[in-house]
Amino acid sequence: MATEAETTDRRAAATRRRTIPLSGTLAVVMAGLVALTAIDVLAVFWFMTAGTTRDLLARAAQLGLDSVQARIADRFTPVEDQLAFLSREIASGEVDPTGGAALDRLMTGALAGTPQVRVLSLTAADGAIRSVTQGPHGVFASTDTIHRDDERQEIEAARGRRDAYWGPVHFVPAEVMRTSVANLHRPVHAAGRFVGVLTATITIDALSDHLRTISEANPGTTPFILYGRDRVLAHPAMAEQRPALSPGHPLPTLDEVGDPFLAALWTEAKRETVGEIDLEARVVRLGGDGRVILTRTVEGYAPQPLIVGVEVPVAALDKPTDDLLHAALAGLAVLAIAILAAIVVSRAIARPVGAMAREVRAVGSLDFAALRPLPGSLFSELNEQARAYNTMLTGLRWLETYVPKSLVRRLLRSGGSGEIASAERVVTVMFTDIVDFTAVAERMPAAEVAAMLNAHFDLLGRCVEAEGGTIDKFIGDCVMAFWGAPDDQPDHADRALRAARAIAATVAADNAARRGHGLAPLRVRIGLHSGPVVAGNIGMSGRSGYTIVGDAVNLGNRLEQLGKAVAPADEVVVLASGETVALAVGERSDLHRLGPHAVPGRRTEIEIFRLQASPPPGQP
Repeated sequence: MATEAETTDRRAAATRRRTIPLSGTLAVVMAGLVALTAIDVLAVFWFMTAGTTRDLLARAAQLGLDSVQARIADRFTPVEDQLAFLSREIASGEVDPTGGAALDRLMTGALAGTPQVRVLSLTAADGAIRSVTQGPHGVFASTDTIHRDDERQEIEAARGRRDAYWGPVHFVPAEVMRTSVANLHRPVHAAGRFVGVLTATITIDALSDHLRTISEANPGTTPFILYGRDRVLAHPAMAEQRPALSPGHPLPTLDEVGDPFLAALWTEAKRETVGEIDLEARVVRLGGDGRVILTRTVEGYAPQPLIVGVEVPVAALDKPTDDLLHAALAGLAVLAIAILAAIVVSRAIARPVGAMAREVRAVGSLDFAALRPLPGSLFSELNEQARAYNTMLTGLRWLETYVPKSLVRRLLRSGGSGEIASAERVVTVMFTDIVDFTAVAERMPAAEVAAMLNAHFDLLGRCVEAEGGTIDKFIGDCVMAFWGAPDDQPDHADRALRAARAIAATVAADNAARRGHGLAPLRVRIGLHSGPVVAGNIGMSGRSGYTIVGDAVNLGNRLEQLGKAVAPADEVVVLASGETVALAVGERSDLHRLGPHAVPGRRTEIEIFRLQASPPPGQP
């Protein structure tokens, strides 16, 4: 049957499951009225404008971005494949990288397979350059050497690389090209040795021609490709009239291609992500016209990301729509402010309440070491609560020094409340005593005596509590403990014997340490007896303690004293009565019968057993 405490715990747990946090409740209540006011405006805005705008942006995204990105891949990816093929051929040793007809034929074939490449070259590690060029009158080969320091630095940089990489766009003023180009470099290694670097030079003019084709097929749309954020790689307008370019200005800026909406892309537009996570939409309005500009970042075709984009027209938003948007934003701002204020106020109220709950739980578990003073509060009632708790905390910390917390915890678990009625229980009682403690203490200062006793009692107390025992009191150098109350412990005799074994081992280890420090060992006597006692609160009005009284207690004390006569020279003597041994069902091999013995205060002799690792002298 469940105890009253278990029933109470279950009810408390059920109550906790049904509760809601105070801070959340306050925040919801305080922000609710503002939310109800703003929700109508937000709903109208959402259904009237948000859905239509997003549909427009989603449809516009399909007009040109995929086509532009595919064109970039069609133009650049085959070049990467050709350089990878050439690198493998040279690395395999099939072609001499130092030049010759075989190398020219190999590079000429690669050039024929990639018409977008104007120049294909191999720069050897010693600076020699062998190249094939696709000019207006066919393909021709040439030989050259490195002339500039920056070219030598590029060769040195390529030594430590393995994969292909794109160089920056630059302008070639030579008559054979006179245009801006992009270079793809691929280091070549053979037999673990750096051979050189392959370079494919690609003109960018054809990209603008392709974008013009897309624009003509989709009237009203303008696709473009940006090189980074501030340079234009390709634009339909660049196919009709090329901007003035130079080696120091290889690509036009956004405001040099004649597209005012593109020029205002980063300065006038507001960003919004739509559809795919990498698709961005910006609305640019100039005068009475406007554009929705959708962009996507493409990696891997240049030292910096390319941005492909498309412009589509958007009707100017009328003033009522703007007013509605402003009202919705104002409502959101007010709602956000209200929620923020509600959270701040609710936390200011709930934080000290939660802290008090945590501290009270620690008080209930007698974990006084974990208690912390509560800070003051802006609210008068909570501030008074903190002051009252802090006053109580001071008293609790004094109280824990004198109250056996383990006993109180067991009384709490037993379900009792208020006065505990005295009752007869069968228990096992233990007494321990230090032999000749008075003589030892006379030779030591008082502080050292107290320190020695505290250390000794700490060792013994851990052994007792590890077996669920209750330390009743410390009497000088003596410890009184018992098992079987207030908890019902059917194996109280076995628990007491195990604790006695642990104490004997602990004292032996402590004495070994004392000898190592030049100190005399402590000799300890222990007596164990089992029998009926009266257990309960015993004391005067207003001050009582949970303890046990009865003949069994006296007999346990007498057994401890009898150890002086049984083995006066041994460091640890543990004597147990026949009653204790009869109740024990655990380990018994170290219990040796000493026979009947007379003890003071008893008319009849009682059976005595000694607990030790080997039989005492003279015993079988």
